[in-house]
Amino acid sequence: MAKRPSDIARMDQERSTRTDEASALTLADGPNRRRWSLVFLSYVPFYFISWLFRKPGVLEISASIAGLAAFLTLFYLIWSRKGRPALWQVLAIYAIGLSLSGFNTGWSVYTIYAMSFSARMGSRRMAVRTMIGMELVLLALGPFFMNYNWPVWASGVLFGGITGFAGLMQADIERKNEELALAHEEVRALATTAERERISRDLHDLLGHTLTLVAVKAELAAKLVSRDAQAAEREMESVAAAAREALAEVRTAVVGMKGASLTTELERAKIALAAANIQAEILAAEIDGYPGQEAVLAMALREAITNVIRHSGATRCQIRVAPSPVALTLSIVDDGKGGGLAEGSGLKGMRTRLSAIGGDLDIVSDKSGTRLVATAPVEAHQ
Repeated sequence: MAKRPSDIARMDQERSTRTDEASALTLADGPNRRRWSLVFLSYVPFYFISWLFRKPGVLEISASIAGLAAFLTLFYLIWSRKGRPALWQVLAIYAIGLSLSGFNTGWSVYTIYAMSFSARMGSRRMAVRTMIGMELVLLALGPFFMNYNWPVWASGVLFGGITGFAGLMQADIERKNEELALAHEEVRALATTAERERISRDLHDLLGHTLTLVAVKAELAAKLVSRDAQAAEREMESVAAAAREALAEVRTAVVGMKGASLTTELERAKIALAAANIQAEILAAEIDGYPGQEAVLAMALREAITNVIRHSGATRCQIRVAPSPVALTLSIVDDGKGGGLAEGSGLKGMRTRLSAIGGDLDIVSDKSGTRLVATAPVEAHQ
């Protein structure tokens, strides 16, 4: 179904709004996550455990305090960015650990922190490359650490790798969850748009037909009022009944056009054509067992008859409903002026409904009149 530029802009704006809302939902646990990230600071004291068994020198104390201050500053910068560190911040924490390796056996606390933070970088590829690079540096420095404390070096390499790649898996899961949430909101937005379009099509067809009938009967009543007051009164009563019926149909359209009856629409078409002084010829076989196809053809019939009355200038209209083993076919032929045919929203809505069930719409309009054929396949319902 073709859309006006304004409709497309409106849909894009709604989709963008929904996407923003979805992003907000995925970050709804952001404050909690940020609070829990503060718990990770509880690992920092492991760096100072060795001081319980020995007396550190002044240089070691100064270097350790400076390293801790630098780490806490970097930790705050990462925390303020909702846990998404930059590459330089990860490398800076890693460098703090390496620079303190000559003073304290707890230096690996910082390199493990660096591995953990690198897993939460914005780019997964960059995160993997950074973690591998940091592990390779530690492996290259292995001979130096083996000279005085190889178990600390080995634990730093092992637990750094485990922590980093476990964090990477967790970050992947969180990304997938965010993508799923965004996709869910997108589906909801598309479903809402589709439902609005359906209601718009149904209301166009329902009100177009009914208001056309009301206008024709009101004009007829105006002509009869001076000649036959009783006939004019009957026509106005018919107008009131049509208006009440339209109100009920509008309510039905809002909740979904599920039970439109082709038999009922044939009767309404006959009445509407007669009111417009168009001779109606209706040839309809018995139809049963195809409610979905019948509802779509009923709406097609309503829109087609509305167009015949409004635009064709016809004096005769033939309506035929022909079931077959594979399809239900509705054909409407009038002897009106025909000619060039510009499809409006009604015919486009008709095509959309038929296309949704695998059907087809064929229209031929020339000097001899207009022929419309709507086909609704029934294989899936056999």
